[in-house]
Amino acid sequence: MPSSPRPLTWRDLPIIHRYRQQAISLRSRDALTGRGNMLAQALAALLMATAGAIDPAHQPPLLGLAEPMPNEGLAWLLYLAPEKALHRTVSLHGLLEVLLRHPALAGIRALIAEAPLNAPWLPALRQGGLRVFAHRRTWRVFPASAPAAPGQWRWPRAEERWQAERLYANLTPPTTRRLLPPPAHAPTAVVYVEEGEVCGLATWESGPRGIWAAVWLDPNITIPHRTLAALATFLRPGRKPLYFAIHDTQSWLEGSLKTLQAQPGPHTALLARWTVAFQPETSPQPAVAGEVTPAFFAHWQPHPWPPKTPSAKV
Repeated sequence: MPSSPRPLTWRDLPIIHRYRQQAISLRSRDALTGRGNMLAQALAALLMATAGAIDPAHQPPLLGLAEPMPNEGLAWLLYLAPEKALHRTVSLHGLLEVLLRHPALAGIRALIAEAPLNAPWLPALRQGGLRVFAHRRTWRVFPASAPAAPGQWRWPRAEERWQAERLYANLTPPTTRRLLPPPAHAPTAVVYVEEGEVCGLATWESGPRGIWAAVWLDPNITIPHRTLAALATFLRPGRKPLYFAIHDTQSWLEGSLKTLQAQPGPHTALLARWTVAFQPETSPQPAVAGEVTPAFFAHWQPHPWPPKTPSAKV
């Protein structure tokens, strides 16, 4: 067996089967809802639908799986295994390099992952080239009867999606907007409307183990804890656990969650490794008097009209 990192092949099935209960998830949404399945992702990698790599130089060998998101030009590092081999000094550089060169991830601009701040393998991710671009915390919410909120949660109308997109842009740093899919256009996006204005936005995912929702609220909202309680009622979790993911820019909501007696989970870091040079957002500038002529027209001169005809020699 070669000692350098390489893509997964069918001969790695025994290792994949052995690691099926030993992998760590690098997307909290999948872990909390139960939608993630390491074995299914590994089989998809063998069929070239997702990216999989193995590093046999380590003992035990390291395995990594990443899922492309072609509509956003991104990929998510979903699993690393085995958990017992992931410590502060483990090197993930070679494994990540093979994943990024995998045909399934062709054309992506960044690889994303999520890890608890106290995870022993977080330094290994950073040494592998991933950098923290945001933080968030997930709270378990217990739906209960509460006074009605001033507004209502509902499925967005066409014009409300545009308002939700503007709200999200006002609440989120540019780097985060470039690295996370726009929630306002997600199929599961819902909006909170108060006095005819969109003042809140949430996207949610449901699985066999629970329901997970990322929430953004306008800081000027009237009664935030009632708004969060109304969202819990709107999602109707039944007996499933309900989780709200709160980004660092929305940390002011933690007081309202405590009012609802929600249970806080660990703080997590969102990390990304750019595969292309980062280009800051720019906007076109209006033309001003005296500006330099574009290069295409720099040497252009008007032709005389009517054209001159050469005079006949005598």
